[in-house]
Amino acid sequence: MTEKLLYVFYQDSLDAPSIHEYIESIDRLNELVAVQHTETIMPGISNAIYINENRIHIRPDWLDKRPAIVFPSEIPFNKNYFLGTVFGMLGNEEKYPQYFTGYPAMLYIFDLVQTIIKGDEGDTALENILSRTKFVHPFENYAFNHNVAIALNYGHYSNDINAESIDAHYADALQLAFEPSYKAFTLKYYATFLIDNGQPEAAMQLLNQQNFKALDDYPNFSLERVWCQAVMKQLSFPYNEALITELKSRLWETLQFYDKNGYKTIAAFLWMDAATVANLSNSYAESLGYINKAVIYFKEEGQEEMKAQAQLIRGRLFYDWAQSGNPQFYRSALEAYHEALHIFKKEEAPDVFADIHHQLGVIYAELPDENKKRSIWAALSATSFNEALEYYNKVDFPYQFGMICNNFANAYAKYPQGGKTDNFEKAINFYEEALSVRPASQYPTERAVTLLNYLEASWKVSNHNEGFNTERYDDMVAKANEIKTLTADEQLIIETEKHLQLLEELETKM
Repeated sequence: MTEKLLYVFYQDSLDAPSIHEYIESIDRLNELVAVQHTETIMPGISNAIYINENRIHIRPDWLDKRPAIVFPSEIPFNKNYFLGTVFGMLGNEEKYPQYFTGYPAMLYIFDLVQTIIKGDEGDTALENILSRTKFVHPFENYAFNHNVAIALNYGHYSNDINAESIDAHYADALQLAFEPSYKAFTLKYYATFLIDNGQPEAAMQLLNQQNFKALDDYPNFSLERVWCQAVMKQLSFPYNEALITELKSRLWETLQFYDKNGYKTIAAFLWMDAATVANLSNSYAESLGYINKAVIYFKEEGQEEMKAQAQLIRGRLFYDWAQSGNPQFYRSALEAYHEALHIFKKEEAPDVFADIHHQLGVIYAELPDENKKRSIWAALSATSFNEALEYYNKVDFPYQFGMICNNFANAYAKYPQGGKTDNFEKAINFYEEALSVRPASQYPTERAVTLLNYLEASWKVSNHNEGFNTERYDDMVAKANEIKTLTADEQLIIETEKHLQLLEELETKM
């Protein structure tokens, strides 16, 4: 098939002359549009319209190539509506309105599509969609609720949108959908909305009610992909091995479908997911193969930002691999993160830039080398931590601030000692900063970990009066006892008891 911007499929050969006549009536339109006979729907082609039984049909797009709007099921096939639909699908905002003067519903839908694509303020487009509340056919009621949900979810408006309103329209559309493929289409975006709003369990519950295997391949694997995303959002240590096993199986089957059919961008996202899951299972070589595949696919598709995202996963993989007793991979981690920095600049993506520098600060501090070079790495580490803290400040991002301060303190404990500075004293200061934003009521585990780190550094900090430092001793005892009130974690309690025993022995000697 010749590569075109739009494909027109017809089932009845009697429609072919009219289709060609309408296209030929517009100068050079045939250079953009291909016309072809088909016996069935072609779900692998997003930019397509179908002519059948004197009606124009636009089927759901399962490949995320256009906003997920549902079009009317009964679009009459005549010259005006055909050309209006063609120009609407081509995104020609100057042309399509003139053909829909007698069909405002289609005009409003294409206006909404363009508003979402361009990221413009969509108040007027939304108002037009909301104004049509009289429905002749049950499908219209379904389409209305689905489209309002999509408009609210993906559009930009002068006033904030209530998440409950989006949820309600998705739920109504799901209830009203009677054709399985449209029900699956709404479910895909409803579940994605729930995941994006921190409700992966609710998304998974919705998806588990659907019999995927009863669907055709495209809706089936679209929902499988969202199911995998919902599961991955819920993974936490200690991992549910049975769920991990099921995730691997369903993720692999979904990945193979998109990869085999040549959808490289979607496949690349799935290769990223596969790499993350393999990394969780400490299958580092397997994970590396997957993430390298994602990098290659994103590069081939010209998706530079996503290629950089894949490099972030690659950097994390190499860091975890290095941490497992293979320190040679620290440098590979650095290379991956620096590759990502070519795309995620401080001015355009300050949060990602800060996240990368946080990771660089950690890695530089742990990079094995001779002492002279370790001083250089320590300086680079401190610079990166300070870059991260410049964005994740104490007021606006207290949680991230506490995490970075804790890791900065850990890094100071690893830096080579200088002649005039006490790195452990600086570590103590940063642990105190971390503790200031890790209250026991909100972050008991994180606070317990930071307190334990604080105790470790306290043993090594300089004692300038060369005698028994009562103030420090009392401080350490208090912090050790506090840990015991914060957590029931066996390993943390064991480590805390060791500190208390050493402190008791120290007091006895004095």
